[in-house]
Amino acid sequence: MKKLLEGEYAEFAASYEDEKDRYQALRINTCKCPDVSAIFAAVYGMDSTEAPAEELPGQVPWESRGFYYGREQSPGKHPYHEAGLYYIQEPSAMAPVHYLDPKPGERILDLCAAPGGKSTQIADCMRGEGLLVTNEINRERAKILSLNIERMGVTNAMVLSEDSSRLAEVFEGYFDRILVDAPCSGEGMFRKNEIATSEWSLDNVKLCAERQAQILDNAAKMLLPGGRLVYSTCTFSPEENEKTIAGFLMGHSDFHTEQIELTGGITGGKAEWASDEETAPEIWQELCNTARLWPHRVKGEGHFLCVLKRNGSSDSSALKSYIPGGRFIRAKKENLRPFLEFCNETFDEAKVTEQKGELSLVLKGGRTLSGGLLSFGDQLYLAPSDMPSPDGLKVLRCGLHLGTVKKDRFEPSHALALALSKESVKLSYDIPSDSQQIRQYLNGQTLRPGSDAPAGEALSKSKGWCLVTCDGYSIGWAKLAGGMLKNHYPKGLRINY
Repeated sequence: MKKLLEGEYAEFAASYEDEKDRYQALRINTCKCPDVSAIFAAVYGMDSTEAPAEELPGQVPWESRGFYYGREQSPGKHPYHEAGLYYIQEPSAMAPVHYLDPKPGERILDLCAAPGGKSTQIADCMRGEGLLVTNEINRERAKILSLNIERMGVTNAMVLSEDSSRLAEVFEGYFDRILVDAPCSGEGMFRKNEIATSEWSLDNVKLCAERQAQILDNAAKMLLPGGRLVYSTCTFSPEENEKTIAGFLMGHSDFHTEQIELTGGITGGKAEWASDEETAPEIWQELCNTARLWPHRVKGEGHFLCVLKRNGSSDSSALKSYIPGGRFIRAKKENLRPFLEFCNETFDEAKVTEQKGELSLVLKGGRTLSGGLLSFGDQLYLAPSDMPSPDGLKVLRCGLHLGTVKKDRFEPSHALALALSKESVKLSYDIPSDSQQIRQYLNGQTLRPGSDAPAGEALSKSKGWCLVTCDGYSIGWAKLAGGMLKNHYPKGLRINY
C-alpha cells in the first residue's frame, strides 16, 4: 500500500490508528417505515422537526436512506431493529446498490449476497415489484441472508444457495441488473475485524482474484443485452479490482464500463495499477471509470466498485414469457382451504381472490399481496407470478413465507407478520418500544393485556390470531384466547434482556 499510495500513505495508515475514525451507519427500510422521524426519535433521541440541522445525524452521501450513528447509540438493541425498520450496514457498503440503481418491476440478481445488507437495500428500491434473486453459496451464511430478508419484510425475493456456474446454466440472459459484491481478501475489514487481518496473505489475494474472474464470467452470461452489472469488493488490492476488471473486459468485448458521478469523497479508480504492456489503450480508458472509497477520504471502511453495461438492448415484451426451468407448480386446493379460512378470520375488510393457485389479497389500507401459491411440504409460500421453478435449485425461500398448513388449520409465519400493517388485521395489540412488555414479548413470554391498555378491554372478549405491533409497526404474532396472548415470536429469534 505504501508503494501504491505514495504520498497518501501516511494519511491512509493514520486512519487505522484512531478508533474515532470508524464510522457506523444504519439504512432505514422505507417500505416499512416511511416516517424517518420515528427512527430519529427512537435511535437518536431527537425530534427531527425541532432539532437544529447541525445536530441531526449525518446522511450517508451516496444513500439517501442511510444515516451515521455514534458510539453512544445502540440501534441493534432497539425493538425497531427486530421489527425490520432499519438495517445496520457499513457506510461504504451502501455505495454499490446506489450505482446499481434498481427499479420496481425488474429482474435483479444479488449473486454473493450474505448477510443481506445489499439485498435488502435492493428490495427497498424495488418496492415489492419484480423479482429479486438473492444467492449465497455458503449454506450457513445463506440462512442468515434468508432471515434478514424475512426481518425486513421483503415479499418478492427468491433466496438460493448455489454456485455461480450452476446459476449461469439456469438463468442465461435473464436479469436486468446484477450485483457481484465478490468475496475478497477483505482489506477494507481490517479496522473492524481482526480475523480479516490474520487471514490475509498474498496467496489469498491471488486466489480471490481467480475466483472473482470466474464469478464475473458467470454473471455476464446471466445479464440481458443492455443490462447493468455492478462489481464491487471491500478490498484495496489492484489484483482484485482494476486488474480483475481489465481481464474481464479483454475477454468480453460486448461489455463496457460506465462513467459514474463521484460523490462524498469517492474517487476514481487507478487505471495505472492495472496497465501493462498487454493492456490495450482502450481498456486503460475503460478503467478510468472505476471508483474507490478510501478510509482516509470517506466516512467508511473502504470499497471498490465498477459499473459494467452490456452492449445492445433487450426486447422486454418478448422476454415476459421466458421463465427458466419452467413455471412452478401451484399448491393443491386442499392445502389452500385452511389458509383462505385464516384470511377470512384474520384480515379486516380484505378482498381475497384465489383462482388456479393465483392469489390476490387486497388488504385494508391499500396494500395488495399477489402471486402464485406454492407448497414445500406443509409450508405455503406466495411467490412472484413470474418466479422460475425451484426444481433442481437449492432454495431457502420462495417469495413470502405465508405459514404452515397443519391438517385442518393454518399457522401464520413470522415473515407474514412482518409484511403486514395493523390496519390489515381485525386483532392487533400495540406495545410501546420503551416498555418492559415489549422486552417480555421478544423474550417469548405470554402477555396479559390489562383492561387499561390500548384495546385491552376489547381483546379480553376476542380470540384468534393477533398481530403484535411496536409503536404501530408489526413485529410478530400472538394467539389470543381467554384474555391472554400466547406468544408466537420464533424461539430462534428470542432475546434475553
